[in-house]
Amino acid sequence: MLTRHYLLFELRRLRRDPKFVVLTVAMPALLYLMLSTVGGPGAPGAAYAPDAVVMAGMACHGVLMVTVTNGVNIALDRNIGWVAQLRTTPLRATQIVIGKGVSGLLLSVLSLLAVFLIGGSAHGIQLSAAQWLEIGAITWLGSLPFALLGMALGFLVSPTTSGPAVMACVIGMSALGGLWVPARLFPASLQHVSEALPTNHWVHLSQALLEGGASPLSELSDLAVLGGWAVGFALLAGFAFRREVTR
Repeated sequence: MLTRHYLLFELRRLRRDPKFVVLTVAMPALLYLMLSTVGGPGAPGAAYAPDAVVMAGMACHGVLMVTVTNGVNIALDRNIGWVAQLRTTPLRATQIVIGKGVSGLLLSVLSLLAVFLIGGSAHGIQLSAAQWLEIGAITWLGSLPFALLGMALGFLVSPTTSGPAVMACVIGMSALGGLWVPARLFPASLQHVSEALPTNHWVHLSQALLEGGASPLSELSDLAVLGGWAVGFALLAGFAFRREVTR
């Protein structure tokens, strides 16, 4: 009960920050609209990938931006002493961390829906109800490692450096992970780099579904890589939070 009330409180705090909502929810949708318009029929680089595949990548980018950028809010909360104040409440440390992470995950649903809305209305992407649900579930559930990364950054870096650090992570993992342009179109050297990133395996699950399905072995491999990164980021977030508490 206490965790649920705290989670609702965190969501209300995010809702009262219009700049954060616009940046993390509207910007990915606008970026998708601009990139898809530039790459439309007759434009340079048109048809480099099916529209639905591009949409899947941009949906991942939007969710990634929300979950990782949540770390900036955590860093700001530390700076004003809000995290320290929460420690004086009946909330346990784990409840505080989980509440902040889940609030970012829930907000990311808005970004996901915004990209899907543009894909379906502006680009006429037609998928069955089951496909929309499957891609949405894969994109949202697969963002857990990045929510943990956002929490780790929020407790590790200072408020001054949190913005640049978060944006470097978002842009680097989006571009090199194949969220903007499918990784199969990269030069061979960059493809090797891309395959090491969790974003590549995350978006591959959705893109493979749209392109006719992936082999069970490939899906297991993608899930194993995502799981490994999730464990690593969870350990990093736990270490960062314990260090903050000790201070």
